[in-house]
Amino acid sequence: MWHAPTARVQDKKRLIGCLVEQIVVRVSDDGSPLQAKIHWVGGAVTSIEVPKGRVGIHRYTTDPQLVDLLRRLADEFSDEQIARILNRQGIKTSKGLASTAHRVTNLRYTHKVPGRTRAKLQDEHVCTVEPAAERFGISRRTVVHWIELGLLKGSQITPGAPWRVELREEGHRRLTTGDVPEGWLTLKAAALAWGVSQPTVVNKLNSG
Repeated sequence: MWHAPTARVQDKKRLIGCLVEQIVVRVSDDGSPLQAKIHWVGGAVTSIEVPKGRVGIHRYTTDPQLVDLLRRLADEFSDEQIARILNRQGIKTSKGLASTAHRVTNLRYTHKVPGRTRAKLQDEHVCTVEPAAERFGISRRTVVHWIELGLLKGSQITPGAPWRVELREEGHRRLTTGDVPEGWLTLKAAALAWGVSQPTVVNKLNSG
């Protein structure tokens, strides 16, 4: 009956009233979890621990860690981008809802966090993945792959956030094949020539 899809909250409350005789809770002054004993009708007793609530904190209070993350993201990204980042990380609102630009705006307003209307780039040599892919004439996934291999310098302010790719002229020349000296190979060709994976080639390069 409890797990039936037709069971309403009111029905579950009535079931509990029929099954539970009393609940005895022991509260300590040191902030440790509450110790509770459930006395069931029939004499059985179940012991459980319940986290103790904090003053000023209720079930719909935003996690302070989320507010700290919001401050970091708001300095770099728009509310729409922040909502996408939070959803990629599986972070929901205090009421368990998915993030939207409107909800991010309200959260910023509540916690007095300044916002941006568009993403901020660090300097003229830094861009997002899309412009980098366009410049190299490759896919977005390949740019991310190059970052993971260490061929391109890139960073994220938090997992799921847009990549910041450092794109300087010397790096562009190094990663394109327009002026490759004789005897030099691309990463893919070197991996095929040695019969190893591309990350192994990169490790060899990094180790000298």
